[in-house]
Amino acid sequence: MKDRLYWIDAVRSFACLCVICTHAPIPNSQGGGMPLIAVSNYLSVGGASILFFMISGALILNKEKKLFPFIKTRLLRIFLPCVIWSIICLIIKLVQGEIDFNHFWIKVMFIPFGPQVSTYWFIYVIFGIYLLTPILSSWLAKCSKRDVEQYLIIWSVILFLPYLCLIDNRFKVLITSYAGYLYYFYGFSGFAVLGYYLRNFVSIERFQLKHIIVFLAVFILPFLLYRIPDIPHSIIQNRMSINVVLLACCYFLLIKHIKLPAKLNIAVYNFAQHSFGIYLVHILVMRDFLWPILQGYNIHYAIQIPLITVLTAVLSYIIVHIISKLPYSKYIIGL
Repeated sequence: MKDRLYWIDAVRSFACLCVICTHAPIPNSQGGGMPLIAVSNYLSVGGASILFFMISGALILNKEKKLFPFIKTRLLRIFLPCVIWSIICLIIKLVQGEIDFNHFWIKVMFIPFGPQVSTYWFIYVIFGIYLLTPILSSWLAKCSKRDVEQYLIIWSVILFLPYLCLIDNRFKVLITSYAGYLYYFYGFSGFAVLGYYLRNFVSIERFQLKHIIVFLAVFILPFLLYRIPDIPHSIIQNRMSINVVLLACCYFLLIKHIKLPAKLNIAVYNFAQHSFGIYLVHILVMRDFLWPILQGYNIHYAIQIPLITVLTAVLSYIIVHIISKLPYSKYIIGL
């Protein structure tokens, strides 16, 4: 595996842990430290689904794709496991009495059209990006670095809109109404192009003082924003806010340019190979197994969040690893 991009495995593994961390805090827990949850959410949101979108762009936009062969492959590897685990989650909700038979069958029927398990929203978004991939890859094959930069600059300007909504709520029309001309440019597909750009055109041979200053500014600035009472946390943590996107870029570049020992590369590779399966099963491990056990202990969030994140990651990895030994496991956990 000499030609393998181990840093991509590292980014994927980190993103997977960030997804788990985002969901880790137990609701209505007496763990205290609500500011700690806000900080944890901000740091993990900047690395979770966003990095997966960027990884997809870095990997699949380098070559032109034909639509139907590409979609067929992704349908089997991504969407079929989503359908299977969505049904499993709905069966558990049915058994637990959260939904009745009528709602169960309605939700099953609508699985192909939208997420019936809220945490699986990412799969529907990434599949929508896959549908655009033949168009994006054909364009990127013909355009220059400057062309890509011009696209990303326009896209980045739109990422300030969540903050402009604080000045005048009518700015929302630009990104929520089909009559707003920026509506058609605003979206997660920009992350795929960003991942392509950072892989192919941004290289840091040695970290210098200017890099450290930029990285620290990106990490610290949002914590200052938390101290401004008029700014809702939902805007600071919005995946389409400029500060979260800059944080994701820092994560991506830091991991890309950090050299790991060979043995650690293998461990990261093994975890990354199971990352999609871990994403699919982690919510069941966390909410139906770990939360009920830990809920009565009132563990402080400073301990609770990393503890649940690590336990969920380990248990989910073990489950997925066992499933990977079964026949046709790639259609269950997307290997």
